[in-house]
Amino acid sequence: MFHGFQSRLLVFGWASITVGVLLLLWTLGIMPAAGVFWPALAIIVGLLMLRAVFFGSGRESYAFSGLFLTLGGALVMLMNTTMSRFTLERIWPVFMTITGLSLAGYALRKAPVHRLSLLIPACTIIVLSLVFLVFSLDLVDADFILFVAAWWPTIFIIAGAVLVALHLRRR
Repeated sequence: MFHGFQSRLLVFGWASITVGVLLLLWTLGIMPAAGVFWPALAIIVGLLMLRAVFFGSGRESYAFSGLFLTLGGALVMLMNTTMSRFTLERIWPVFMTITGLSLAGYALRKAPVHRLSLLIPACTIIVLSLVFLVFSLDLVDADFILFVAAWWPTIFIIAGAVLVALHLRRR
């Protein structure tokens, strides 16, 4: 156990040194393009975590972190390269979507008894983020407050439908 701890210290130590050198080169203007591609590090770490979970003996909790780092890193990479016209204030709901997808991926790794208790919040986060995204990107010509004031009772309809579906599933 002590040997594994020392190995992790060495890996994280070298990774920290590498990241520090790259960031220093970027801030000094020696390597200006590095600022665009720094999210690749988050993507790589996320993919390594997912590999450990699905193909190795990695902890189950790495599934959420790995998905979050991979999807979040990909989004930031896109924002730095091709999606530069979108500002963070307009696409912030995408981060909610990433969180919901990460939670759903984590839930699928859980036992069926616990899976549903994680999938319901994951789906709720995803649906809410998509509603927020539609308004944030001005894809609809409506006021968000008026929309919520008119449609808030659908929360009860959806919750009731989920409860009925759960009841029917247990039969």
